[in-house]
Amino acid sequence: MKILSLLFLLSPLAASAAPAEEPALACEVGPVQKTFGGAAWNIYACADGKSVVVVPAQVAGGQFGYFLLRPADGKVLAVGEGWGEDSSFRPVHEELSALTVEQLAAIVQAAQAASGAHTTP
Repeated sequence: MKILSLLFLLSPLAASAAPAEEPALACEVGPVQKTFGGAAWNIYACADGKSVVVVPAQVAGGQFGYFLLRPADGKVLAVGEGWGEDSSFRPVHEELSALTVEQLAAIVQAAQAASGAHTTP
């Protein structure tokens, strides 16, 4: 159920972050847990084998959001949705945006290993 909810949330973001001819991006491989901004986050690898979705391990105060990370032009593009103007997401967004493409690839591999799946683009 959690994965289905995550996929439902992702469909508008995946559609806006990807060209129109690409299908919606399924991100359900994993999770692997990492710490960003001093908090634990669950990371799910996407079916394209190079993108991930980052969601909070615990939702505090009813606030929820997520980040979609994908490589773009030799950098990591981090797009967030769900927090509105809440300043608590900014440090996490900055930390995720500072990841290298190589670090993102390692996170994808870790999420794939956590679920025993290996997806290639």
